Amino acid sequence: MDSQILLIDSKSGKTKRGILGHNGAVSDVSFVGTANSILSCSWDKTTRLWNRKNIDESLVLEAPSEVKALTISLMHGKGASGSRDGMVKIFSLRHLKTIRNLQAHRSDISGIAFIDEEKKIVTASYDGTCRLWDLSSYDAEKTLVKQKQRIRSMVTSPDGLMVFLGSQNGTISQVSIDDTKKKSEITGHTDLVSALSMDPTGQYLASASWDRTIRIWSLKDRIQVAKGQLMSGISSTTWSPDGTIVYTADLSGSIVSWMPSLRTS
Repeated sequence: MDSQILLIDSKSGKTKRGILGHNGAVSDVSFVGTANSILSCSWDKTTRLWNRKNIDESLVLEAPSEVKALTISLMHGKGASGSRDGMVKIFSLRHLKTIRNLQAHRSDISGIAFIDEEKKIVTASYDGTCRLWDLSSYDAEKTLVKQKQRIRSMVTSPDGLMVFLGSQNGTISQVSIDDTKKKSEITGHTDLVSALSMDPTGQYLASASWDRTIRIWSLKDRIQVAKGQLMSGISSTTWSPDGTIVYTADLSGSIVSWMPSLRTS
């Protein structure tokens, strides 16, 4: 919320340095490729690309509204961002120049991801819809989900066949991208699901909520296998590359690392 990006040593938990440049809350951030660059977006209506060799300067891409979500296609050298006004911006990673603007939704973009060898993109929104887009024509291929509840978070499976959606009422929906009739729900949270993350194998789903819990679900058995609780609502979560650690950030400003045992509970 203070507009900083912090580089943190994951082993010691110590902050290595802060990166300044945004003028509003930083809503999403990602390493690019071999981590020599960092892509970030903010409520200051910008997306920025930082070179770690010269971290005090960045390329800047402006948007008409607060930018809330990012995704990267290294295969095609593209990125995509989603804004509060429902706009999706496709841009080049090298020069951070706009390739195409899509008016994808009527409200905040809450999730965005490249799939199908990065030829398509999936978007989710507070307007209760999740859509699939063809990047060769930039047309909407189909609506995967349409519901009354706000969609607050989204993640796709590593194989790009499934999408998971976290809703305002605490439910998680699992939907087949090829056949939207294949839909099921995961329940357990008692408040909005603010973030979702898949482990590298695609076997486990981590869900974070404003109910102050982080939960790990076995997708094979469709059961909760681990649970952790904090003193504040959780705003984001991600897995370590080897799938042994889950990281969470909460509304108090703390980042916590978890080592779930992944046993049936």
